[in-house]
Amino acid sequence: MSEAFDDSEIAPILADIAQRCENHGMGFFAAVEYNPGEFGRTITLQADSDLMLRLCNLLAKSRTNIDALFLAIEKYARARGHNSVYLTRLGIPTQPEQPE
Repeated sequence: MSEAFDDSEIAPILADIAQRCENHGMGFFAAVEYNPGEFGRTITLQADSDLMLRLCNLLAKSRTNIDALFLAIEKYARARGHNSVYLTRLGIPTQPEQPE
């Protein structure tokens, strides 16, 4: 029942809000847990969206799998660069890696 309510009532509203944000150059992220451990997310990112919004999305996509989250963060850092002491200690370059 909760998923159906999310699909029919909540998701369309969030999709509308996300579209309005996108139309005005704004990023948007929302997650709804309709049952314990089951959720939907709505997101729109801009090219310059802040890391905070991107991390929220990566966390939601990982679905509580910490390895998946860390791998996604590593992939993001390799593509865009970072200023993390921890990622540097893991050997991930601070500058974006150049495609071969």
